[in-house]
Amino acid sequence: MRFLLFLVLATVLALAQVQARTLRESNESRQYQESQEMSPSWSHRHSSMWPCDVADHPQAYVLMHKVEKRLERIESAPIRHRIVEYVTDQLRQCKSHNQMDEHCVKRSIGYAMSFISHQKEQAKSEY
Repeated sequence: MRFLLFLVLATVLALAQVQARTLRESNESRQYQESQEMSPSWSHRHSSMWPCDVADHPQAYVLMHKVEKRLERIESAPIRHRIVEYVTDQLRQCKSHNQMDEHCVKRSIGYAMSFISHQKEQAKSEY
């Protein structure tokens, strides 16, 4: 009788463990899907505008996104190219041992915005 009771209890505990594991995996899967849905559309890994050595680092997405938004308002292709080259150089300086320093990228945002403004002002004075 005791053996039967022990067997039933062990079976119930095993089923509870399986159910808990299934729920945990389901929650993790749902959280992953929600995080993918909530990620901004600009968080793409590859772009024709940015070289892969900087575009492959998620830490750089914030700066790249801000620059892309500013570039939408600039019509001159040479200026756009100059800005992308400058920002790419800034991002490459933020890399160390193939890791992107997020704090360096955030500091570079101000430099990049200043550079963009300077380029726009310079273009206005030329015309």
